Amino acid sequence: MQNPYKETNTDIEVHVSRRAAAVSLFIFLCIITLPPLYRNIFELNKSLSSDDADTWIPAVEIFKNNSENTIGEHLKEYENNLESAGFTEPPRRLVQTLLSNGPLREGNGKTRIGKDGWLFLKTALDSLTGYGPIKSEPKSVSKDPRHVHWQSPLITIERFAEQLNQFGVELVIVSIPVKPMIYPEHLGLPTKDPVLHPDSESFYSHLRSLTNVDVLDLALPLFKIKSKSKVFLQQDTHWTPRGMEEAAQIIANYIKSKDWDYKKSILKTTGKESRNSLGDLVENLNTYGKSFDMETVMATPVKGKTVDQNSSIILLGDSFTNIYSNDATLNWGDHAGLADHIALNLGGPLDVITINGGGATEVRRKLASRKGSEALMKTKKAVIWAITSRDLFLSQTPAQEARVHWEDVHFDTREPGPKLITSARVRARILSKPKLPDPKSTTYSALLYGADYEILETISGKVETEENKIAVIHWAYKNRKMLPSSNYKIGEERIMNLIPFDQMKELRTLEQHYDGDLFDFYWDLSETNHEITTKSMIQIGNAVNSHFIASAGCGLFALILVFVMKLIVKHNE
Repeated sequence: MQNPYKETNTDIEVHVSRRAAAVSLFIFLCIITLPPLYRNIFELNKSLSSDDADTWIPAVEIFKNNSENTIGEHLKEYENNLESAGFTEPPRRLVQTLLSNGPLREGNGKTRIGKDGWLFLKTALDSLTGYGPIKSEPKSVSKDPRHVHWQSPLITIERFAEQLNQFGVELVIVSIPVKPMIYPEHLGLPTKDPVLHPDSESFYSHLRSLTNVDVLDLALPLFKIKSKSKVFLQQDTHWTPRGMEEAAQIIANYIKSKDWDYKKSILKTTGKESRNSLGDLVENLNTYGKSFDMETVMATPVKGKTVDQNSSIILLGDSFTNIYSNDATLNWGDHAGLADHIALNLGGPLDVITINGGGATEVRRKLASRKGSEALMKTKKAVIWAITSRDLFLSQTPAQEARVHWEDVHFDTREPGPKLITSARVRARILSKPKLPDPKSTTYSALLYGADYEILETISGKVETEENKIAVIHWAYKNRKMLPSSNYKIGEERIMNLIPFDQMKELRTLEQHYDGDLFDFYWDLSETNHEITTKSMIQIGNAVNSHFIASAGCGLFALILVFVMKLIVKHNE
């Protein structure tokens, strides 16, 4: 190609020796071939030497197409899996560390960094600016076609309230504000009032117009006391003990103002105690090194019986209820949460159902799935539904991305009573399981999922079932690491040692994903921490061997490449 600007710029010729060209070509080929070669050898050896469910071999997976998927769907799924594969984590984490700690102070897809080191959940911000629960999103060709039908929270709450009204039960919606509503100044938006979604007034007014529904909006009360004490954690999604205790007092005073009979009990506090944690938003940033300091709070544990399933007052909640009360994954200690302090102010225990990330549907499903729940609900007075305003005001697309779904629930029509088993051993075949999310994209670091099984043989004990089907809860991932149980396949037969899932108190508040319609949930005792730890140790040993084999393979390939390059240079000479 000739230079069209010869009059102003003369031609420049660059001469490179064959040896220099060969060296440059060799370096280029190494850069583009050795990393993927290393990864494929590493994953292949790991899969051959273990049953690790987390192995994903790019060179193999691209040719493994589900018969139900088209080529386009398969390639799209392959691309998504490639983006979230484990080997992409170290470089992504390194880049995030540089962005978060550098002058840009840039967050990621889950966490935003505000002024003075305050961190904010991205979906919390989305809930203040989107279309909301009243207006429908406009149709768009760019919308992800994999998103299924989404039901508005307004419709779901109306139907749930109608169900409760038939039982003679009142519904109290407690709307818990998100951090940017109370602390907008750390996002550069100082205001004299809390920041609200434009449709909040219409939304709450509509709910209050229903026969048996009332709404407690905590945004203004918490905004008023923030000048005296911090009501939200700086590095966590949730409120401080002070903010939570203010909410507990408001809810308890509301209950006292009603003519609802409830059990009395003697509850005491054990004094203030210091608690500290980095916060879930720091974990979501996923950076190397000590980028943030521990945050410390003073919590007040409550001593005595604060939870009683026979109470006439039901509290449904999510992680805002669990924090300071259940330390399974939130890392802020026990016995000092919202339910504990409502009971303390009330002078009586509550019937409590709480699930991290399950405030919209899972807690209602758990309530409805109790044996004989339809008859039991007629003995209740009220349902206090404490739910974050983020879930209430996210519009369709961000809600689906955040896995916030609003579904109707159906109450169990059987006679009330305990499940018939304490333990049983069965042989069963898995019938269905939900699609599990990428653990790197979710809010919480642990997830359980429910799978439907058909019982083929009862080896010992007795299981209460309908149509010989049961729902079994399994680990999906823990500490954002997929566990072997996440890889169970539909049609597989398994021997399981079952107990009612309600007996697993330390797991009941973890985020759960189940899309079936069965009522009875069981836990497989085979999935013990000992087995998980043992498998993890085996996987660590296999990883060391796989690194050695992959390094040797890449070294051999590099030597072959050197030999080939020498032959080419010699041939050209």
